[in-house]
Amino acid sequence: MLSVFNSRARYFNFIFILKSLVIFSIIDCIFQISLGGFVRVTSSGLGCPDWPLCYGQIIPPMNYHTLIEWGHRTSGAILGLSILLIVIVTLISQRSNLLLVTLSISTLILVSIVGGIGGAVVLTELEPSLRTLHLFLAQLIILLLGLCYISINVDNSENIFKSMKIDTYSIFTGLAALSIIITLLSGSYAVWKGAGTVCSSWPLCTPGSILPQSFLGWIHMTHRVFSIISSLIGVFACYMVLRAKFNILLSFLSVSALLIVLMQILLGASNPWTKFQIWARVAHLGASSVLWGLMAILFCLVLFEKFRARE
Repeated sequence: MLSVFNSRARYFNFIFILKSLVIFSIIDCIFQISLGGFVRVTSSGLGCPDWPLCYGQIIPPMNYHTLIEWGHRTSGAILGLSILLIVIVTLISQRSNLLLVTLSISTLILVSIVGGIGGAVVLTELEPSLRTLHLFLAQLIILLLGLCYISINVDNSENIFKSMKIDTYSIFTGLAALSIIITLLSGSYAVWKGAGTVCSSWPLCTPGSILPQSFLGWIHMTHRVFSIISSLIGVFACYMVLRAKFNILLSFLSVSALLIVLMQILLGASNPWTKFQIWARVAHLGASSVLWGLMAILFCLVLFEKFRARE
C-alpha cells in the first residue's frame, strides 16, 4: 500500500514539474519574441556580428546594442534548455503518453530550427525574409507548448483524434487563430518594408486624409485592416465559446483573449499617439504573441470534443 502511495506521489510530482516547465517555457517564449521585437526596434540585430558566440566570446564586452542582442540570445538558450528538460522529464515519467512524447520532441526540434534561423539572420546581416520566417516559427513554438500542456493528462489508451469535431465553434476559433497569425506577420512585413512608422495618426494614416498618400502608407494600413478583421473574428469566436458554457478553462481562455484584443487595440493606437515609442512597439508585439497563443490553444480545445464536455 505504501509503495503504491509513493509511486502515485512520484507521478504527481513529475506532472507538477512538467506543467511548471511548460508554463515557464511559454512565458519565456513570449518574452523571447518580445525581446526580439526590442532588438528590431532598437536596431540591435548586429550587436553581435557573429554566431553562436558574440564577438567570439560567450560573455562579450557589453555596450548598449551588444547587451540587447546578447540578452535575446541568452533568453533563447534558456528556452531551448527548458524544452530539453520537458523532453527528458516526459521520457522518464510519461513514456506511454505518445502524444506528449511526440509534441515535446517536435517542440525541441522546432526550437533548434528557430535558433539556427536566428543564426542565419545574423550571418546574412538581417535578411528580411529570414527574420519573418524566424518570427513565424517562434510563434508556432507557443502553439506546440500549449498543446504539450493540454496533453500532459491525456490517457494514451484513448485516441483523442477520434473525438475531433469540426463545427461552428472549431471553424470560427480556427479562423480567428489563422487571421491573428496573418495579422502578426503582416506587421512584420510592414516593418521589413520600412512601413512600420509611416502612419502618424490613428485610426487613419494621416489626420488630413482618409486614404494613405504613399505606397508604404498602404502597406501600413493593410496591416491595420487585417487587425480589424482578426479582432472582429476573434471577438465573435470568444463570444460563441462563452455563450456555449463548455467549461471553466474554455471560458477563462475566451475572456483572456477578449481582454488581450482590447489591449491590442489600445497598444496599436498608442504607437502613433506616442510617436512610436519603443515600449509601445515592443508591447504591441508581445501582446500579439499572447493573443495568438490563447486563440490557437482555444481552437485546439474546441476541436476535440473530449476537452469541451459540458460540466
